[in-house]
Amino acid sequence: MSSIDTKHVQTELNEDEYERFREFAREHGLSLKEASHEALIEWIERQQQADPNDPAFTVLDDLEDESLPASAATDAREEDDLVEEWHGSDESFTLADDPSAQS
Repeated sequence: MSSIDTKHVQTELNEDEYERFREFAREHGLSLKEASHEALIEWIERQQQADPNDPAFTVLDDLEDESLPASAATDAREEDDLVEEWHGSDESFTLADDPSAQS
């Protein structure tokens, strides 16, 4: 990259932050410039992955705002009503491939 393709970013760290950053860079075999670059790119990518304004996160809000058609209404019966309607068997069963069911 030529110098016209790059931009310089500058920040300030207090003494403790600087020492922690310098030690981290040294442990990873990086110069402070390289470590700064990696840290910024990592932070940007992490922020973009979890953008709360991403349409994937707002689709449910959009659905709630729109009125659903009447055909989408759910059956509002209580659980007790459904239990009273049950005419099936109460016998327990085991799945055929359940190893504990074999004798």
